Amino acid sequence: MLDRFRAAVMADPQAQAHLAEPREPAIFEARALAWAAARGIALTAADLIEGGRPDPAGMHRFLQAPVARHDWPARGWLPIGFAALPEPAVDWFNFANISPGSPFFEDAVREAAGRPFNRLFRTATPLASFLGRADPRPPSGFIFHMSRCGSTLVSQMLGAAPGHVSISEAPPLDAMIRHRFPDPEMQVDALRALVHAYGRGAGHLFVKLDSWHTRALPLLRRAFPETPWIFLYREPVEVLVSQLRLRGVQTVPDLVPLEWFGLAREDAHLPERAFIARILERTCSAVIEQGTDKGLLVNYAQLPEAFFDQILPHFGIAPDAAARDAMAAMASRHSKAPSARFHADGEAKQREADAALRAIADQYLAPIFVELEARRLAT
Repeated sequence: MLDRFRAAVMADPQAQAHLAEPREPAIFEARALAWAAARGIALTAADLIEGGRPDPAGMHRFLQAPVARHDWPARGWLPIGFAALPEPAVDWFNFANISPGSPFFEDAVREAAGRPFNRLFRTATPLASFLGRADPRPPSGFIFHMSRCGSTLVSQMLGAAPGHVSISEAPPLDAMIRHRFPDPEMQVDALRALVHAYGRGAGHLFVKLDSWHTRALPLLRRAFPETPWIFLYREPVEVLVSQLRLRGVQTVPDLVPLEWFGLAREDAHLPERAFIARILERTCSAVIEQGTDKGLLVNYAQLPEAFFDQILPHFGIAPDAAARDAMAAMASRHSKAPSARFHADGEAKQREADAALRAIADQYLAPIFVELEARRLAT
């Protein structure tokens, strides 16, 4: 009965939206049983319990999806994972009434994972069936960044206007960028399909990348040659202090492979501060190596004014008064905790930096910062 119920629901997009919305298991159960009974499906509460046991740790995301299909699910479903084993496939959740524009996409995925519907209906599409779909309209903009330099703020402001969708650091995108595809053109096709899946129904789609994706700029430029992009960076001492307060995954040896940054195995044994600075340097140098065709360099110190004066025109966005007000309101909130007000912390970070940290910044990051500033001011 559960298989029959799943098949019937997956053939009916309206049923999917109706059943995917409840957060409470009891409400979902009542809706599911009523919907099944109306269609002569003798579903029981025991069937639902067996197929959708609570999973507070979200471990079911890493198991085989209960629903497999060789086409895309309806609009409202978004990719939440890309795995190469046992065969390359894209996993989907239904995001009914869940905004994908959280400060980080993973936050929205966790919320969707808590819905009873998605425990029963998480869907997988084999990569071979996923390919071949691309929006003829390219994304409106990509956001690259040094890390800890205002990229989340910019992403949230872009997503604040009606009709805008801003996807921030989506794990499936990272997985596809770093996966070794047998054919480079297959990787380009996969990236185009994935971005199209995130942008279905959006007036404008913006994609914020992980900081280490500057190293994939040539790949992303090949996949989306018409999409404008920005690179955000910040005074190096302030970024180093932020990373020492809370390390990003890229600054922990081997969480992102050293080879990705063009580093050698012995670099993993650098002192902590030097290793962080080296990663930041490699992140920024990739932008200089790539050049700025369709790119715009933005110093954190220019925000939020540069958002309206430079970033929006660069992305071809001319907001009306209501959209502009919504974006401006978001600028006053803390980007990673929108319920809190933003407070500038640059001076506090400068006070926190000791002489040794400043020396590290001078050694590894000052030259690249000077080059970025020169290029920004020249354009």
